[in-house]
Amino acid sequence: YEGEYKAGKKEGRGVYRWANGNLYEGEFKAGKKEGRGVFRWADGRVYEGEWKAYNVYNGEWKADKQEGRGVMRYANGNVYDGEWKAGQREGRGVWRCTNGDVYEGEYKAGLAEGRGVLRLANGDVYESEYKAGKFEGRGIYRY
Repeated sequence: YEGEYKAGKKEGRGVYRWANGNLYEGEFKAGKKEGRGVFRWADGRVYEGEWKAYNVYNGEWKADKQEGRGVMRYANGNVYDGEWKAGQREGRGVWRCTNGDVYEGEYKAGLAEGRGVLRLANGDVYESEYKAGKFEGRGIYRY
């Protein structure tokens, strides 16, 4: 990140570059993208416009909660694409972090649980069992 700070958080104009090649140039408020800005994905897509610090869900609903297939784009830039139940990540899904890390696997009650593969931005890959969002049991770590 290169830009202005206030009280230790990104505030004002700045440029944020991710290791995966994504770039955001624009306004920040309280450490989050907010105001006018341009987001350039590494694959060439571009969004230019207003940013607000809130989550956006696009998918199926049941009884006013996320249920079925859906994509949640979080205010911090992370994205979950997968199955939902009663408003929580449940079933199979993919979690993409703004730092380039990607987890693909099973979820239960909103956390990684069951078989999953974590691909780190640095190229390392960890295949393991997960329980309550943490590694558990046998796993394989490839550097």
